[in-house]
Amino acid sequence: MSSRSSVSPVSSLKWYAAYTVVSLMLSACGLPEAPGLGGGSSGSSSSQDQPAPVVTAAEGANGTASSTKSMKATAAPKEQQINDEDALRFLSQATFGPVSLDEVVAVRDAGLQQWFTHQFSLEAASQMAYISAQSAREKDGKPREDMSYEAIWQQWLYSEAQLRARVAFALSEIFVISNTAPDLNANAMSSYMDMLNRNAFGNYRKLLEDVTLHPAMGYYLNMIESEKEDPFKGTHPNENYAREVLQLFSIGLLKLNPDGTPIKDAQGATTPTYDQSVVEGFAKAFSGWSFGGRDTSKSDAFQSGDENWTVPMQAWASKHSTASKKLLDGRTLAAGQTPQQDLRDALDSIFNHPNVGPFISRRLIQRLVTSNPSPAYVQRVAAVFDNNGSGERGSLAHVVYATLMDFEARGNVAMQGPNSGKQREPVIRLANILRALNGTATAGHTEIHELDSADNGLGQSPLLAPSVFNFFSPDFRNPGPIAAAGLYSPEFQITTETSVVGALNFFARLIKDGGYGSGDTKVRFDFGRFDAVAVDASTLINHMSYLFMNGNITPTTRTAMLRAINSIDPKLRTDRIKTALILVSISPEFVIQR
Repeated sequence: MSSRSSVSPVSSLKWYAAYTVVSLMLSACGLPEAPGLGGGSSGSSSSQDQPAPVVTAAEGANGTASSTKSMKATAAPKEQQINDEDALRFLSQATFGPVSLDEVVAVRDAGLQQWFTHQFSLEAASQMAYISAQSAREKDGKPREDMSYEAIWQQWLYSEAQLRARVAFALSEIFVISNTAPDLNANAMSSYMDMLNRNAFGNYRKLLEDVTLHPAMGYYLNMIESEKEDPFKGTHPNENYAREVLQLFSIGLLKLNPDGTPIKDAQGATTPTYDQSVVEGFAKAFSGWSFGGRDTSKSDAFQSGDENWTVPMQAWASKHSTASKKLLDGRTLAAGQTPQQDLRDALDSIFNHPNVGPFISRRLIQRLVTSNPSPAYVQRVAAVFDNNGSGERGSLAHVVYATLMDFEARGNVAMQGPNSGKQREPVIRLANILRALNGTATAGHTEIHELDSADNGLGQSPLLAPSVFNFFSPDFRNPGPIAAAGLYSPEFQITTETSVVGALNFFARLIKDGGYGSGDTKVRFDFGRFDAVAVDASTLINHMSYLFMNGNITPTTRTAMLRAINSIDPKLRTDRIKTALILVSISPEFVIQR
C-alpha cells in the first residue's frame, strides 16, 4: 500500500496539534503499509489453556485478559485467515484493544469465524456480584456508586469476553442512563449494566422490554410511578420515557429509507415518524408501573415502600390509563387493556417499525467501526436486523457480526476510504493503554472512578453522560473541514481546546507515574514487556504502532518519535519507553481509529 498525498477531514488533526508541545508530529500525511508481525512477540506468553475469566474481587491482580485467552483455536484455512493489518484493526473495533502481539497473531491465524464463535460463547460476569463483594470495604457493608464504575473497568480490562463488553458499552451509549445528578445508587447502575451485557447478543425486542422495565431507566426518565391521567387535577402520565424511547432508542424523528437516509417527497420534504399525540399515547401505555416487590393490591404502595433496583418494575392496574392510546402509523390501542397488554403492544409497535433496523444499525456501526458509514453499509446491516437469515427480526448477534464483517469494515477499504474511521472515545483510548501495558492492581480491583472532567480527566466516564443524549450526538458535525465535507464526527463534540490539553496532561501523568491510582489499587504498568525492543528506537516504534495505531504510523509521526527517543540514552530503557508512549497517546494515528 502506498502513502496517500491527501488526508480526509476525519483523519486530519492539525488543529489538535496546536494545543500540544508536539505539534510537529500531529499532521497525518498518509498510511504506509505496515510490515508483517511474524509469529513472535515480546509481550506476555500464551495462556490458551486457562479457563474463561470471571470478574471477581481478586481479578486484576494477574493482569489484563486477552480476547483469545481460552480460545482452543486451530489454524484456519488460508482463505479464512486475515493479514496483520486487518487483525489489528479488527481488535480495535471489537475489543478494548489488544493486550499483546500474541493476541494479534492468534486472531490472524485462527481467522475471524473462530474468534466470533469463541466470543459469542462467553458470558459476562455479574457486575452486581462485583459490587456486592466490594461492599465489604465499607463499614456499613453497602456498595457505593464508585464501585459501579470500577465494575465496568474490571470487565473492560480483565474479562476475556471483550466483544460482549464492547457491545454493551455501545448499547449504554444508545439506551442512556446517567448518574450525573448524582442520584442513582450502585445497585441501579450495576444491575442495568448486567442487563445490557445479557442482551448484547440477544434480540432487540427483549432488550427494549428489559430497558423499559428496568427501574434505573424508569427512574432516570420518569416512567417509574407515572400515573394515569386525572382530568380533575389536570395531570397526565409523564412523557419523558415515551419521547426518548422513540427519538433516541428506536426510530428517530424522521421516517427513513432502508439505508438510513431520510425519506423525502417530490419537494424534498421529510416526514416525521410521530407527533405529540403519539408521545401522549405511549405515555399512557407506559403508565402504572413502579418498583418490583411492592404489594400491588395496595394503592399507596405505588409511591412508597422498598426501592428494589435489581428486579423489573411491576404494574398497578389501578394506576394505569384505561383510555385508548394512539401509537405509530395511525394504530390505536383499544381502551380498557391491562398495563401488561398495553406495554407489550406499544413495544411491538416500536419493534416492528421499519426505521428500527437502519436506526440501530447506523448507531452500532458508528460506535464500533466508522462515523460515516455509507448508506449501502447501513442498508446491508439493517437487512440483517430485519431478517437474520432464519426469519428472526432483531437478532443483535447477527447485527454485530454483520457490522464487523462488512467489507467497509474489513480489508483495505477501511484503511483507504477518504471518509472512513472514527475518533477513538477517550475511555477506549485509556482502556487500550491499560490493557497493552498489562495494567495490574495488587488489591485485585481498580479504583478508576470519575474521569469526566475535561480539565484534568478525559471528558468522558462510563455512566456519567451529561444527558440522555449521550456524551455526543451521532449527528454532530465538527465546524470547519468536517462539516464542510458533509461528514459526521460524533466524538469531536467532546473534543475541545480544554479537553485536548486535559487529555495530554492526563496521559502524560499516567505514563510518568507508571499507572493509574495509588496504593495497592494502583493499576501498575509493566514497562518491562518493552525492554527487549527499547534499545532500538525504530523497533520500539514499530511495536507500539501495532498495539496502539493498527500499524498505521505515518512518516511524520515516526520521524518525531525517532528524534525524541534517540535523544535518550539507550541504557535508560524505561525513559525511552515512557517517552514513546506519551507521544503515541496524543498521535492522530492513535486518536483516530482507521
